[in-house]
Amino acid sequence: MRFPVLKDQALNLQVWFLALLAGYAVLELSFNHRLLELAGDLQLTATPDQLHDIELWGRVVSGLGLALLLMRWLDRFFKSRAVLLVLCCALGLVTMWHLQKAVVDTIVSRADQQDLMMSWRSQLSVQEALNGRMALRGETLLSSPAPADIRPIMSALWASSVAGLSPDDLESDSGAAQLMGGFFAPQITPQQLSAAYRKTVMTPVVLGASLLFGLLNLCQFFAGCVALVLTLTRHDVLLQRCKSWLLPSLTALCLGLSWWPGNVWTTSPAYQRVASPALWADKPYLAPFVEWSVRAEPAWADSVAWVHSALLQDFEFTMPFRHILGR
Repeated sequence: MRFPVLKDQALNLQVWFLALLAGYAVLELSFNHRLLELAGDLQLTATPDQLHDIELWGRVVSGLGLALLLMRWLDRFFKSRAVLLVLCCALGLVTMWHLQKAVVDTIVSRADQQDLMMSWRSQLSVQEALNGRMALRGETLLSSPAPADIRPIMSALWASSVAGLSPDDLESDSGAAQLMGGFFAPQITPQQLSAAYRKTVMTPVVLGASLLFGLLNLCQFFAGCVALVLTLTRHDVLLQRCKSWLLPSLTALCLGLSWWPGNVWTTSPAYQRVASPALWADKPYLAPFVEWSVRAEPAWADSVAWVHSALLQDFEFTMPFRHILGR
């Protein structure tokens, strides 16, 4: 059987474009898992350089994701797809590099001393939250230890989810946690407080943006594969019937499956009645990223872990030129 030549076909029917989408999906899912590993480190051993690198990688990953979306949207305006590829990559990378940096820097610059202390205290209380020993303003967080499927996400995003509260709103029934928050509290330098708060802000912004672009491009990939199969098998009539609704339907289904199931954390009284309303009221620029991440990340936890370990061999996402790139 001789396959038709597809070089003049629509972009979503091009094998090279589908290969780019597949490669990006591997990169994005692996990146998400590495970010969860660093941000969810209960021993707080992640170095400033590691956190800096993962923040820079987040801008790159999101920029590439935006570039792939722009290529589909702008394809009809360019005769040369080589020019389209270069311009969209440049536009996507520059846009997301500066946009993510601006969002994180703006939120961090508006922090007061209570925000800084709350970020540090909440990062120290992650283990108590995971063990089901935490309440927020008297509202129950978890009635038992967190299940395995949400522990990595909760470890990474717990501090971000309670960023709208004050340290006094964290109520632990653990004697050790109370001592650590009282007389035996460790001495913290201003630099440590600032770094802890930047981590609190950076994690949901980078995680949420990269996951969103990853899901949108995965939908592009699967819709393109279906369209390519229909083209190669000469089902042109069926292709014409479904091409207008296939991608929107896949996108709606994917985003819906990511958002709606929920988990024991997001459905708890403490999150719904205390943490989430306080975050939207006090940190409206951060709240959408946190809300999306705490709901969507658990739905893809197993996939991102497998991709990172099996396909990218636990790539650490370090930046060799961090001092040139800067913050």
